[in-house]
Amino acid sequence: MEGLFTKNSAVRGRGLMIALMLALVSAAAIPGVATAGVEEFYVSTHEVVHEAVVEYPSEMVDMAEINLTILRIDPSWHDMELMPGESHESTVTVINPNNETVSVDPIIIEDPYSECIFDEDWITITPAATELEADGGEEEFTIAVAIPDDADLGYYGVMIAFTDDAKPYPFPEPQPYPSYINTLNLHIEVWKPPVVQILPSQVRDRVEPGEGYAYVITLRNTGDYDIDIDPEIASVMRYGWYDTPPAFEDDAITIDAPASVPANGTATVNISLEVPAGAKGRYDGEINLGIDDPSMGRWDAEGGTVRLRFEVWEQPTEPFLKAFAIDTDAPITILVESREQKWSGMYRTDGGDGGDCKPYFDLTLEGPDGIATLAPTMVTYHGAVSLSGISKYGYAPGEMGLDEVYNENYTSYTEEYLANGQIGNWELGILPHYVEEFEYTIAIGDAP
Repeated sequence: MEGLFTKNSAVRGRGLMIALMLALVSAAAIPGVATAGVEEFYVSTHEVVHEAVVEYPSEMVDMAEINLTILRIDPSWHDMELMPGESHESTVTVINPNNETVSVDPIIIEDPYSECIFDEDWITITPAATELEADGGEEEFTIAVAIPDDADLGYYGVMIAFTDDAKPYPFPEPQPYPSYINTLNLHIEVWKPPVVQILPSQVRDRVEPGEGYAYVITLRNTGDYDIDIDPEIASVMRYGWYDTPPAFEDDAITIDAPASVPANGTATVNISLEVPAGAKGRYDGEINLGIDDPSMGRWDAEGGTVRLRFEVWEQPTEPFLKAFAIDTDAPITILVESREQKWSGMYRTDGGDGGDCKPYFDLTLEGPDGIATLAPTMVTYHGAVSLSGISKYGYAPGEMGLDEVYNENYTSYTEEYLANGQIGNWELGILPHYVEEFEYTIAIGDAP
C-alpha cells in the first residue's frame, strides 16, 4: 500500500477508527460476542483524560492476517458514450510491482447500482488471461465494448476485476459482491440523438394585464416515421419564487396542436395566453410536449419541454422626473434612448392586443419661465443582427432557427430634442411607451 496514504486519507482514517472503536465497545458489551485481544488508549475531552479498553472481536484479529496482491491499473476508470449498434475499444495497462509472479484472469462484475443491466457478452477482453512477471511485469489489455441494436438507452456500470483479491468487510453482514481491489470501472452511456427538434425551447415575454398573446412552437421531425405528440402544461417547481404567488394560473394558457409530427416534416404547437385583468408579478411554467421519442430524455425531460416565463407589467401613467440646474443661458439638448434585448415580444406570432407596440416617448421640460418648447431634431433606430438564425439571447446555445437567415438580437430607439435654456432650475419629464428600459442625456451648451 506504499504511496497510497495521503493527508486526506489519514483524516478519514482517524474518523473511521473512532467510529470503529465505538462500535467495538458496543459489541463487547453484548453477551455471546467472542473477543480476542485488548488495547488501552486515552481520550482527552476538555482536558479531562479518560482511559478506555477496547476488546476486538475475533473476526477483526483474523482480518489483519489476510494477504492481498495489489496491482497497478492504468487507467482505473473509463467513460464512454455509445449509440445502439456502435462499438468501442479502449486499453488498460496492468502492472505488477510485487516481487513474485501474479496470475491475471479478468472477470466481469455487474454494478448492482447501475441504472441499466449490462450484459457481459457485450465485452471482450484480450488477452483473456496472462502471467505478470515480478518487479514491474506488465500487460496491455484491450477492452472491446459492442452495444447491440436493441439495447435500452440509459446508463450502465460495470467493473472488470483482474484478480480475485478483495478487501474483507469490517463486519460479518453478507454483502452482494466482494470488494475487489484490482479493478477497472467502466461507465457507459447508451444514447440516441433526439428525432424531434424543438424551436424555441423557451418562451419569454413581457405582457400586460387584460391582454391576449399568441405564440408558436415549431417541431421538426428528422426521422422517417411519424412521431406522436401530446402537449400539456406540466406541474413544475417554480424555483426562487416560493414566497411569491404566480401572476396567473395555468388555465390562462391554452394549447392547440396536431396529434403527430410527420416524417421528415414539421408541425406547429399554438400557445394562447389571456392575461387576467389585475394580474401582477411573474409566471414561470413549462409545457411538456409529450413527444413519443425515447431519446428525448437525454437532452430534456421525458417528452420534451418548453419553458415559459412571463413578466406582467403595466404601462406607466406618470412620467419619470429628473431635476437639474444651469448657470448660464445656453441651448439644452435632450437625448432619450430605449435599449431592448429582443426577448420581449420576439416569440409572438403577432404584436398581441397592444397594436404595433413600437417604442416612443412623451417628453416635457419645465424651466424658470414654465413649460419650454422641445424641438425634435433627430430620431435614430439601431439594431444588432447575427447570421444563420443563431440568437445570443432568444435561444439556447447552439440552437438554430429553422428557416431564418438573420436574427436581430437587440434594438435601440433614440429621440433627440433641442430647447432654449436659461439660468435657473429645470425639470425633465419622460413617459416611455413600449419600452423595457431607457437612458437619457442632458447636454447644456452648443455642440463642439
